[in-house]
Amino acid sequence: MCNGLIIYSIFKRRKASGKQQRNRKQRQLGDNCPIIYAIKGKEGLTTDVLSIKKLNLSFKTIVDDIAIKEPLGYQMVISMPSAHNISHIIGKRFAKKFQSIHIKDILRKISIAEAFDLLRRADVSVEDSKSLSFRIKKQQTEVGYQGNFSLKGIPIEFRDVLPPLSIHNRLQLEVDPTRILIVDDLLASGTTLLTAETLIKTLYPYATVHAACLFSSIGR
Repeated sequence: MCNGLIIYSIFKRRKASGKQQRNRKQRQLGDNCPIIYAIKGKEGLTTDVLSIKKLNLSFKTIVDDIAIKEPLGYQMVISMPSAHNISHIIGKRFAKKFQSIHIKDILRKISIAEAFDLLRRADVSVEDSKSLSFRIKKQQTEVGYQGNFSLKGIPIEFRDVLPPLSIHNRLQLEVDPTRILIVDDLLASGTTLLTAETLIKTLYPYATVHAACLFSSIGR
């Protein structure tokens, strides 16, 4: 649970060893979750079909266990926006399990331009504003002014002033869902999922909202 939001994790991430934490040269590729980087083809990491099949066997078993814990199920499964389709694949799997609709375009990531605008309106000190601006500019050099903003690299204590998501569109339904599951690939601090929960609650204020991710936050 994170600030009242129930979050299910399929797999648990492991902490780096004390020696690795002290020696940066021994830092694991993949930010303590190399398999997700391998699936996405990042940092030169790769995997194979056999390994994915093994992962999938455990995935099915654990999703069955989650379904037992949530006998009321969910009418709607919402995938978090991502450049990679893995969150959408996971969302489809959950939707199939709960026989619910799967939606992937209710939310969108904010742009670098929108992040700068949020920072200009944020109640932070001049020093903190300069530090955050520098971090956003580093992202701008990678993705451009209209590229997607990411909370990665933003200190946890400032993530509340830079909510990374906004509403993209509202699905027109005959009956609003009463139970909704938000699905993401990786849990870090939980800020993005909490932002998503808040936005979904503005659309469906009477719904119970839970979340699920493929990999947990480190150590949880």
